[in-house]
Amino acid sequence: MNASLDEAGGPAALPQSSPEAAAFELCETTSALVLADEAGTIAALELAARAGGADAALFVWVIPGEDQCWYRSIAALDPEWSASALRQLHGGASNWLAHAARSSEPVLVRQARCEEQECLDGPGADLRPPRAIWLIPAPAPPGCDVLGLLMIAGKDEQRLDATGRMMPIYRALALGLTDWFHRRGRDELVRRCHLTDRDLDLLRRESLGEGSKRIASALNTEAKTIDCRFHRLNVRLGVANRRDAVRLCRRYGLI
Repeated sequence: MNASLDEAGGPAALPQSSPEAAAFELCETTSALVLADEAGTIAALELAARAGGADAALFVWVIPGEDQCWYRSIAALDPEWSASALRQLHGGASNWLAHAARSSEPVLVRQARCEEQECLDGPGADLRPPRAIWLIPAPAPPGCDVLGLLMIAGKDEQRLDATGRMMPIYRALALGLTDWFHRRGRDELVRRCHLTDRDLDLLRRESLGEGSKRIASALNTEAKTIDCRFHRLNVRLGVANRRDAVRLCRRYGLI
């Protein structure tokens, strides 16, 4: 299936009353994401889908790269649909991420079967009913180039009116999930690469345009010592040079 933003729906006709109990519970769950583990985050997605009249939810956190993008995701309720949606994103078969990159506005899209997706999904995939999907982008933190996209999908588009009625809560959820992935990625980077305050101070000075000689003077050491420290740090971070090291640590808010 391939989504077309040209088929984006306008403002839905919203019922006069809103599901206050579901909205309140979803607000509470979104607030709890600050301390949530993976199981708690999946539970939040499941609640978000059910409260919004949907039967699947997927959140994708994307790190753009020069040659390829890096994806992390979390899904609830329908792993088959989520896997199919991820294949579309990886294969460039949809323009959902392009929308998230250029706009923070939620949009309702309708999937339509295409030959490319039939090949991806395999025989019998066309028997599954198409989905309507709310795409809810999450703006990246300042100075960060990551993309966050919450997808709330359902077979019954009319039932997704509930998502439209509670859109401010879903936008808050998308931001909360982006922050959750961001903090988790930062903590993993610090732990995996054994980053110290001395390392981050070095990168902070580099980000301010200080060269090895100036950094060495400030730290009362030699320029070749600073070059060696940068080399070892680049190896630990898995990057080619100090510029990429600064970019990586800035992405996670470490400097």
